[in-house]
Amino acid sequence: MKITYKIKYTIFLLLSMQTSAYSANLLEVYQQAQISDPIFQQAVANRLATKQGVPISAAALLPNIAVKANPTVARVGYAGTNFQPVFANSGAYINPRNVTERYYTLSLSISQTIFNFSQFSTVAQQWSLSKAADATLNAALEDLMLRVSNAYFAILRDEDNLAYAKASTLAFKQSFDQMNEQYKVGIKTITDVYTAEASYDNAVASQIEAETTLANDKENLRVMTGIFYPHLDKLSEKFPLMTPQPQLVETWVERAIRQNWAIKAAQYQTQAARQNIRVQMGGHFPTVSLQSTFSRQYSHDFDHYPSFAERNGAGTTSTRAIGLNIDLPVFSGGLVHAETKQAMYQYHASRDQLEQTLRNTQNTTRQSFSNVVLGISKVKADLATIKSLESALSGLQESYKIGTETLVNVLDQREKVFLAQTTYATDRYAYVINFLTLKQAAGTLSFDDLCAINQWLQ
Repeated sequence: MKITYKIKYTIFLLLSMQTSAYSANLLEVYQQAQISDPIFQQAVANRLATKQGVPISAAALLPNIAVKANPTVARVGYAGTNFQPVFANSGAYINPRNVTERYYTLSLSISQTIFNFSQFSTVAQQWSLSKAADATLNAALEDLMLRVSNAYFAILRDEDNLAYAKASTLAFKQSFDQMNEQYKVGIKTITDVYTAEASYDNAVASQIEAETTLANDKENLRVMTGIFYPHLDKLSEKFPLMTPQPQLVETWVERAIRQNWAIKAAQYQTQAARQNIRVQMGGHFPTVSLQSTFSRQYSHDFDHYPSFAERNGAGTTSTRAIGLNIDLPVFSGGLVHAETKQAMYQYHASRDQLEQTLRNTQNTTRQSFSNVVLGISKVKADLATIKSLESALSGLQESYKIGTETLVNVLDQREKVFLAQTTYATDRYAYVINFLTLKQAAGTLSFDDLCAINQWLQ
């Protein structure tokens, strides 16, 4: 038993080491989210449920066939002066006033709708809702891609910021320790020590904040995937900064109007709302259906004797009927009129929702296009700023060593370098997200786009 336990424990340690060393990429995280994300799975289930409305509504227009069996046992009592005691062949006495009888009825009924305006309109409405469900699922899939990418690159940004914060904390600590040593030998004043200490404390607080933000964002990713990822592939420093093609924003807007899945879903919802008006108006129209019935009844009494069986013996009765049912509504207390007006108001609300979706999509497309173009300039400017600030910091440090610069200026410059680094981390990941948001708004975001971005990782 001890040997088995050691082997299992060793295997567990090896698996733990491999898991901790393993680094997941964007595609792996996205594929896991497709399986585990509750929001996306809910969209899948809603689509499947909505599409069942088509066969449900069509069932009302197809033949309805029913078979019914009705076995019955009855105790029948007869009254009157004509009934006399009767003796069966065996000599037993039978009272003809109380006889047990058995019935068995089989019936077959077939009904077929010939004209029902409401049912016809309901089928058309459900077809529109089915198409809306398909478009909604496609929109949910694009939304999942964007949410996963947002969570993924938020973690990478947090890791960069934490690395910058740790480096800044270490640098400020070195300055603080140096001030303490120099103060002890009388080279520096207590003011220099307090200044260095304050900068160090701020750096520690910034590092703790960066660690907390990173932990929170990792948990946000776990919500979608159900898995905690300790390590993720990094974004290469040499990833391409691509200008949107085509380079005309209005071309992207026109593409979004044609292809955006949220707009398509809203359009189909509006069509369904228009069909609902016809469904409610159908309450004013007559309905016509064909009804056919065939039934057969088998009967038999339990008390067999010749004289009584002649009057009440076994028998079979068959019935065949076919008819046309015409139902013409005359007055329903104003119900149909009120439901039709309600459907019209719902159609107006759906049409306004479509217009709102259209305007939001156009706005998102224009802003995302501008942000992508601006992001390229910002990332390039951030790199130049960091290079310039680091060069200036080196100069200030040298000047401080020879006594021509103050400690406050050095510490302030070091803080500027840290802020520039965090700005660079924010801008480079924001560029990627804006690029994906533009594709989503245009309705063209796909798995291939994630594959292309995944190639930028290392």
